[in-house]
Amino acid sequence: MDLVTFFRPHFKELDIMNSKTPYESPRQRVWNAIRNNRNEFTIIQVAEIGAATYESTRDFVSKLTKAGFVQCTNVQNKEKTFELIKDCGYAYPSFNKDGQVVSDITGNKAMWNTLRITKMAVNAYELAKISSTDDQVISLETANNYLMTLYKAGYLKKVKAAKVTGGKAKYILLPDMNTGPKPPQIQRTKHVFDPNINTVMFAERPELDEEIKHGTLLGVLDA
Repeated sequence: MDLVTFFRPHFKELDIMNSKTPYESPRQRVWNAIRNNRNEFTIIQVAEIGAATYESTRDFVSKLTKAGFVQCTNVQNKEKTFELIKDCGYAYPSFNKDGQVVSDITGNKAMWNTLRITKMAVNAYELAKISSTDDQVISLETANNYLMTLYKAGYLKKVKAAKVTGGKAKYILLPDMNTGPKPPQIQRTKHVFDPNINTVMFAERPELDEEIKHGTLLGVLDA
């Protein structure tokens, strides 16, 4: 019996197509499981809880170990036990192909501060220009994606539509969505978590490419 077959009975309740709760990617689900079992967990355990493949989870835990987020505490019958020693919050750490941690928190915080402090309607060009510094240059694409994602999550009001000729839409932060100084955390899966109010605000779902790459839910749903 392979691991996917072994885990299947536990996954039927996780219907990503019909669930009314915000979608979470396999890596996010595994990270949640690690945080909830921070003192002691195994790869098989968090893979099962997170409905992720064993191979993907093993690779993720290996990268977390090398980056100093978790450490191995015991090895018994070739199964390793780990503990979480560095908790970076809700959003799971992302890594590049070399295993180095990738973070865009600084850029997001700069843009979030611009929206909160200026209280102005801005387009992507303006947001990128105002938020950039000599040390942190924010690209037009980054600013554009940030505005569109926060708009979908309900933080912004569109005050001027984009033009066919190329003019960018303008957005303004809604007064009641100025939730605090910490920037909403946006993952590659367009998953928005607000650490100020500890709430998932928006998630595009289902992220089928994430499930195909890291998860085990699709095989269950097709069965």
